[in-house]
Amino acid sequence: MRVLLLSPYPDNVVETLKKEGDSFIIYNNVIKKDYLKDKSIDFIISYGYSHIISKEVLNYMNNKVINLHISYLPFNKGSHPNLWSHIEGTPSGISIHTVDEGIDTGEILFRSELKIEKELHTFESSYKLLREGIESLFADKWKEIRVNNVKGFFPKEIGTFHYKKDSEVILSKLDLGWKTNISEAIKIINDNNI
Repeated sequence: MRVLLLSPYPDNVVETLKKEGDSFIIYNNVIKKDYLKDKSIDFIISYGYSHIISKEVLNYMNNKVINLHISYLPFNKGSHPNLWSHIEGTPSGISIHTVDEGIDTGEILFRSELKIEKELHTFESSYKLLREGIESLFADKWKEIRVNNVKGFFPKEIGTFHYKKDSEVILSKLDLGWKTNISEAIKIINDNNI
């Protein structure tokens, strides 16, 4: 299978693809249907990709596009899910889902809740835990996903969504930004009605 991997941090995903004998291209620019045709792409994996995948590309790929997302969907769709799960008290976790025209709204193939000890972790260190978790889940499940042996589902929960600009407001109030201890950050946010 020829996979297009849309990711700024592809290393561990690439190792999984190699184990299954898949060829791959790593790409981070906006993708177009002609590029997919020219490169004979069979499947797309998005992981930390910063662009919206167009309807034209999604239609061409015919349900062969997944996203690796570091939130327990449907909670914290959009930008900086790790930040919002702690601030809003929603579940922290990881999800692999199909990609549709919405942002993080496709069918969930796999998800797992991860408990993160707020007193011990910063936003940065918890982000690392979530990345390790999603990469491990992908390694475990890619064999099933690649042969379309997974039935997705839409969650019953309503969920949440955040834009990058929302996160930037919060982070600007934290002197250490991503390096802020999560418990301390929540206290700062609550004390200052942020």
